[in-house]
Formats: sequence, C-alpha cells, structure tokens
Amino acid sequence: MWILYAVAASVIWGLSYASSGRVIEHGMAPLTFFFYYACFGAIAGALALAAGGRLGDLTGELRALGSDWPWFALALISSAAGTLLIYMAIGEKNATLASLIEISYPIFVALFAWLFFRQNQINTLTLVGGALIMGGVVVVFLANRG
Repeated sequence: MWILYAVAASVIWGLSYASSGRVIEHGMAPLTFFFYYACFGAIAGALALAAGGRLGDLTGELRALGSDWPWFALALISSAAGTLLIYMAIGEKNATLASLIEISYPIFVALFAWLFFRQNQINTLTLVGGALIMGGVVVVFLANRG
C-alpha cells in the first residue's frame, strides 16, 4: 500500500502546488496563505481525530514519545518552515519551478537519516536516482536564472 499512498500524495501535492500558485500569483501573500493552510490543517485534523475516536489520545501519544519529544518538535518546526518556504518560492517564481527544485528533498531525507539515526537507506540504484534528481535540479536552475 505504501506505493499507492506515495503516488496519491504526489498527485495531491501537484494539485496543491498548482492551485497554491494560482492563489499566490493573484495577490495572496505566502504568509497569509500559510496561515489559512495551518488553520485548515488544525480543524481538519481535529475533525478526523474526533471521527476516528482518537481525540482523547493526543496527550497519551505525546507522552509515549518519551525522550524522542525533541524529534517531534523538530518535525513540526521543519514541516511548517518548509511549507512556508515553498509558498515563498512560489511567490517569487512559480509553482512548477519551485516544485522542480524542491523535489531534491529525498537527498536530504537520506542525509539526515544517516546523520541523525545512522540509517543507510541508499543503495546503488537509489544513488543513481538521487544523482539524476540533482542533475535535474541543476538543469532547471540553469535554464531559469533571472
């Protein structure tokens, strides 16, 4: 199922970026858009938790993290910062180019997984794929300078 979830996420992110680009290009500030995104996420998350009967588990799940709570905090902060930064990039250029550069993030996932947790998630084929992604980022950047 993971591959279906990942492909569905990719399709939905494509829809999100295209529509976000339209909204930001037509005058909404990236920070304002981010505020509405965060509010919607909080409301939708609360409703989904309530519908699944999990609203009462929030503090228990947080406590269960134990000494891993700083990773939770880092995940929240970095997710919010990344979301805001992609909206700012869309506002400065456009959704297509911003997303084509952002697509290099799997390289950093592998790097941070190794640095922080000593997890090696790279093999020869994923290394080749990562090199192709970075090559694509360079091509997109060089083709769209200015």
